[in-house]
Amino acid sequence: MSKKISADYKRQKQRAAIRLAIAGLMSLLLLINGQFVLLSALLSALFIVNELFLADHIFYDPGGDYRYRFDAAFAVRPEWSADGSSFNPSWEKGKYDTALLAVNVQHSWLGKFLDPHIKIKSSGIERTQYLERSASGLRYINISEVIESGDPISIEPIHCQIQAGSAEVLLFSNPLLNNKKLLVIAPHADDAEIAAFGLYSSNDSSIVTITAGEVGANKYESRYTDAKQASLLKGRLRAWDSIAIPQWAGLKSDSVIQLGYFCLRLKAMHDSPKEVFVSKTSGVTDTRVFREFNEQTLASDQHGTASWNTLVIDLVECIERVKPDVIVMPHQQLDPHQDHYYSTEAVKQALSQTAHKATDVYFYANHLVSSDMFPFGPVHTLASIYPNTENYLDIGSVVSVPMSLVKQKDKAAALAMMHDLQTPLRLKKKIRFKLQEWFIARSRCLYGEDEYFRKAIRSNELFFQESVSTFLANGEKPVKTHD
Repeated sequence: MSKKISADYKRQKQRAAIRLAIAGLMSLLLLINGQFVLLSALLSALFIVNELFLADHIFYDPGGDYRYRFDAAFAVRPEWSADGSSFNPSWEKGKYDTALLAVNVQHSWLGKFLDPHIKIKSSGIERTQYLERSASGLRYINISEVIESGDPISIEPIHCQIQAGSAEVLLFSNPLLNNKKLLVIAPHADDAEIAAFGLYSSNDSSIVTITAGEVGANKYESRYTDAKQASLLKGRLRAWDSIAIPQWAGLKSDSVIQLGYFCLRLKAMHDSPKEVFVSKTSGVTDTRVFREFNEQTLASDQHGTASWNTLVIDLVECIERVKPDVIVMPHQQLDPHQDHYYSTEAVKQALSQTAHKATDVYFYANHLVSSDMFPFGPVHTLASIYPNTENYLDIGSVVSVPMSLVKQKDKAAALAMMHDLQTPLRLKKKIRFKLQEWFIARSRCLYGEDEYFRKAIRSNELFFQESVSTFLANGEKPVKTHD
């Protein structure tokens, strides 16, 4: 998987290096002149400014357009009120489930320092969507929950302005999921919950988790002097999470299965499909070690071979057993984490071999190449289109799945039960979040310290949809990553 660093990200790193060099020179001059009090004050001020305004991980130019082409969108020019603050729906009521307001945004001067956001109001419903600081260009505001009443839709930008005259409403009509079966592919335990808890817990769903997630077991090493034993413990705990937590959400025990492959090994397995691999950290060579909590059995339980070919065979068996109409999985370009990318690639190979043919795929992205801040803003606000400011992405349809406040809190509880989301924040991040709360009004997430609590607990979940035939017709996707 080759690395590709965007020009925007290179420029950001160059600017950061210049700022660091200037700060270092000023500090050296103060140190040479014995100005220790001034030096301490300067360093403290620089630290605070950095944590408040320069620590957001935005790996693209926030002044660029989001670049998408939506094949299934029905575009409507909204009829704005005289003051440009609202528009009247002019589309057929009851036909569309998802809608995006495609509009050019320009941040105000405060929007460089405070988080720009847009309030959407209609028929007693109020939602808020946050943007990145310094956002300018084409953005997509999720208005899906307010398109049905027929009442005027109010758009109130805060710390930014919108160009109402050029706006379009993009409308999507997606098939209902009533009486349809869903199969959610989770590269690791917690991926299904982060991306699709609301979706899978509200429909006839099954979940297949690909890996045990045994890597990164540092916090368990205090219980074992042997790092391999710590890794084994972590893998078994996460395997348990992948089986138990979906059941708490309402799935049956025979609707969830852990395949037990090894974390950060899928790429190597893909490149050498017949080779048998060993876990990087636990020393395990047998996938059955992490399948102990499965109620279901697979043909490969006879041998536990950790190879790519066996993984594809396992997925074929799961698909033919579940017979899903819709398969939910990571988007290969937007979410290029190795295990996510190759989980989707394995599903693609399995679908080309199955007797059962699903009709649609839903894509999600939990590890964005463009930013680890997205979705922007606090919990319970809206999630919309993922940042993509480089090459255009062709998207079939967009599906926004609304979640009630009760469902959102259930999702928070599910995430809180995940062992991998219980690691305490490092002190520097705690200080950063406290400074941001005090000075720029970024509210803290009270459900948990891990950033996925803030990012995942939203008033909706968002997916890209396309047909299985289109998915299979596309070759292996190029990968975008950054350092």
